[in-house]
Amino acid sequence: MTAGRTLALVLAAAVGLTACNAAQPQQQQQGGTAASLTMWTFKKSHADALNKAAGQFKAETGISVTVEAVTPDDVFVSKVQSAAQTNGLPDVLEVHAGGEDLEMGASGLLQDLAADVNDAWKGRLLPSTQETGVLTQEKIDSVAADSPMKQGKAGQRFSVPFTAGAFGIVYANKDKLKAAGLDPETPPKTWEEFVAALEKTTAADQGGLSLGLKVSQTGFNWIYQPLAYAYLGKERFQALFAKGGTQGFSTPDGVKTLEVYSRLSPYWMPGATTLGIDEADVAFAQGKSAFNVGGTFTLAFLNQNGLSPDKLLTFPIPPSTEGRNQAISMSPLALTGLGVTASTRDREAAVKWIDWVTSPKGAGIVAKESLDLPATDLGAEAETLLGKDLAALQKYFTGPPETAYEAGDSSFFPSDYDQVKPGDLTVRLTPLKELTAQQAGTELDKVIAAMWKSTQ
Repeated sequence: MTAGRTLALVLAAAVGLTACNAAQPQQQQQGGTAASLTMWTFKKSHADALNKAAGQFKAETGISVTVEAVTPDDVFVSKVQSAAQTNGLPDVLEVHAGGEDLEMGASGLLQDLAADVNDAWKGRLLPSTQETGVLTQEKIDSVAADSPMKQGKAGQRFSVPFTAGAFGIVYANKDKLKAAGLDPETPPKTWEEFVAALEKTTAADQGGLSLGLKVSQTGFNWIYQPLAYAYLGKERFQALFAKGGTQGFSTPDGVKTLEVYSRLSPYWMPGATTLGIDEADVAFAQGKSAFNVGGTFTLAFLNQNGLSPDKLLTFPIPPSTEGRNQAISMSPLALTGLGVTASTRDREAAVKWIDWVTSPKGAGIVAKESLDLPATDLGAEAETLLGKDLAALQKYFTGPPETAYEAGDSSFFPSDYDQVKPGDLTVRLTPLKELTAQQAGTELDKVIAAMWKSTQ
């Protein structure tokens, strides 16, 4: 059972208690005593960065904030469960955005912030993240009957986007590029240049490409999809998944994109299919590959494992010269959000903290310290607030609308879309080479058709 599903069941069980607690008037700090807040996060790097930001916040407002990291995710879920039963939650929680926040809010653990987050506040967030944390009727209608979200109301906002990121980001080891005779400061601009760079590093015994293909959908989601999106353009890309399959993966469009993707076959790191996501990242940090694919959030993990940002060249999955779009940007997803618990003793101070830490100043402090990009749009201030390495990643968030790949757009998928099945098939295409591009396209059409059939 996944942590998210476990949390859903926990919150459903706790809803009577928490709703009752939420219905009680919250005690506020009295007299002239300065407010003191507590906050929990499931990321250790965020806790360190948030506590540093809290020092500046206290200097400006007099409000103290103590942030505790509760890790890993399953321990965080367990502690939230226990605290929900005993009214022992902190004032603020950092949670996974777009799901966990909505479950907690609809269960009564998090307060509705819709009236607090006005247009000016939303306007300083990255456009593709602004509505994350808001419960929609579409979401209510789509979840299972026992989901806590069924008890919420459309329009309620249970979190404010805090960190954001995108998949499909390539990391290259500059030392290995240099050793292979490649320019360590200039990223490949096209898919063809990228494949040629892989050929050179592999031939020079500097390593190929690592990715956690044990989680098979990483190859399909993080490389194939942005590559195919750029190659075909939005409409033709989405048509690959359409009901009926008349423009599906076995058509010339689909087969060509699969063939272009399969050009990676000679250059995968040995054992790529046996590695999980973190394991592949660690292998790259240890020098076992020259290139690694992840997300913007991978930078912090690589740094924690001894590979500093100044040793890395980063770029998004580059478009093929044979395709429609010759540029690509990665529309960011909100990864985490901040919510005010129903049991806080000082709602006003908690909202003020979230407001401050999602401002350019506060978000910049946290991002620079944690190496995780904020959901706050820093614009021209990005390099000043983040430093050049992190700012270089954020620049991949922006581009013309026609070239912006939105990994979070699932509107064209079957409602019970299972990303593992396409992932398994593309692993059989590459690196295993068990299928040709045409065979893989035919099999992909079958699994997509079966998903559409099951939604009827």
